[in-house]
Amino acid sequence: MQLKNRWAGLTLAAALGLGTAAFTSPLLGQAVESAAASRLRGDLAEVLRRAQPHDLIPVSIIMREQASRDEIARIRFAGDKAFQRQAMRDLLQPLAEQSQATILALLDQAAAAGAADRVQSLWIHNVIIARATPEVILTVAQRDDVAYVNHDAPRGIEVLPVLPGEGGTISEIECGVELMGAPRVWSEFGITGRGVVVGVIDTGCCLTHPDLRNQVWVNRGEIPNNNIDDDNNGFIDDINGWNFESNNNNVGDTFGHDTHVTGTVAGDGTNGTQTGMAPDALFMSLKFWNSFSGETSVWNSIQYGVNNGADVLTASLGWPHSTNPDRPTWRSVCENAMAAGVVVVFAAGNEGNCCRPTDAVRTPGDVPDMITVGATDCNDILASFSSIGPVTWQNIPPYNDWPYPPGKPKPTISAPGVNTKSTSNNCTGYTNLSGTSMATPHVAGAIALMLEANPALDHFAVKEILQATALDLGAPGRDNSFGAGRVDAYEAVAAAMGGGIPMRLQTSRFVAGVNADAEVFRATPGATVAFIYSTRGLGSTYIPQLDVTIDLNSPVLAGVRTADQDGYALLRKRVPANTQGVRVWMQAAEFQRKSNVVEQVIE
Repeated sequence: MQLKNRWAGLTLAAALGLGTAAFTSPLLGQAVESAAASRLRGDLAEVLRRAQPHDLIPVSIIMREQASRDEIARIRFAGDKAFQRQAMRDLLQPLAEQSQATILALLDQAAAAGAADRVQSLWIHNVIIARATPEVILTVAQRDDVAYVNHDAPRGIEVLPVLPGEGGTISEIECGVELMGAPRVWSEFGITGRGVVVGVIDTGCCLTHPDLRNQVWVNRGEIPNNNIDDDNNGFIDDINGWNFESNNNNVGDTFGHDTHVTGTVAGDGTNGTQTGMAPDALFMSLKFWNSFSGETSVWNSIQYGVNNGADVLTASLGWPHSTNPDRPTWRSVCENAMAAGVVVVFAAGNEGNCCRPTDAVRTPGDVPDMITVGATDCNDILASFSSIGPVTWQNIPPYNDWPYPPGKPKPTISAPGVNTKSTSNNCTGYTNLSGTSMATPHVAGAIALMLEANPALDHFAVKEILQATALDLGAPGRDNSFGAGRVDAYEAVAAAMGGGIPMRLQTSRFVAGVNADAEVFRATPGATVAFIYSTRGLGSTYIPQLDVTIDLNSPVLAGVRTADQDGYALLRKRVPANTQGVRVWMQAAEFQRKSNVVEQVIE
């Protein structure tokens, strides 16, 4: 009360150091107009115009200073996941602490006056989350250290699209689990996901379901119910995860979606049906803010998973582009989690081909490196609702890449998601649902099997193995309906067991008449690496000198380099003049090994 009384004679603008004039009508409207052009993102300007002075509006404050993408890339290719996770924390946390300090202090003062609440700092991307009055939001938006302020708009259940399944079929093994070969993995390899932690970002889970209760992740650093943050991670009694909707440790399912999803990842069949791909994996329950607003709570969930040991993060949710999600922040959050060594999987969405040519796949399934999952049925027929790519980032700064045409092909991969039987939030039985929400946990469970087989695999290695071993469906090669095809868990685990951490090719932009770099990571140290390109598209070409079949049609040798002691090789060559608009596919190969394919259009 003393603090509030101290502010009683001040306008909030004055208290926050903006001078003596409060943003009241008509000054509020003028301030909105002046800030709207560059700092108020999406519908926030209109929301502020309609708001009452004391309304608390949920926002995300995106800081101008962000970590260097070059530094993140160096960590991403470090090759040791424990190092990657710690290195990303060491890079991102101090940056957030230093750059956010002044604004956090201002928001704390505003909160004391009742003009803000729910203030949180994120470091996975340099963001502050809060609810605040229009006056406070405008105060913050006009600061030079703020890039923009985004309205974290209420979305409701539409971020979790599902379709009802049919009937209640009785089976010992769910059809998608059977089709993808998980039982063969269990029986032939003895691999069931042991030791792998899958963070499930969803509506909360029924932890007592007989098929799930033995797979619940437990935070060993916390003493239950002592109301103390024993492990000093910022969350009190976060025994099994965290509820970012209510900001507590109650991760119970209030909607039914999560329990079904989690059952497809890790259900062990105790109650009669084997629903889970990885029945001995552990699941970390991360409940996002579905009933109020969601974007920031999912970012928070991703940060929690990275910070608390999740090996995989899976989320059967996404934002249609029509809802104006904060795509740059989504991409940074997801790419930073990947760079930390965590495998990140999101659903493509249930829009089918609604929004062609480039807007059917939801955010963040549209993130270029995301493992984005489309849906088939158990006869390997594409689900009519499965969102079809491609996507583009050509008008999304600071990225401005993947111009359309052709755009970035999506989805990455497909899995069964039609009439999927899995655990029910009645905490005892099963239910059938359909959607890419159901396909995504099939893939997350397959990844858990791969990581038990080879814990060294990171997001990019997992993605490449999934694509290389998938059953090709639809048009030959990778397409915008099935991606690389339907996941074959048996072949993917077999490849992972072979020690395969695939070599990776990365290129700079190809600009006519300008030098371009092609870099290979994870080659065999000392190996001869051939850089090969084609303007004739994908194909299958055997290279006898390397005893390897590459994925290009009519390939041409661009150059040869020797990998250094870290498995790194660089080819730098000038792109021929007068080639603007030519589409190029490039791949690297060494003896019996090949990289991913990079596709570019010369600018």
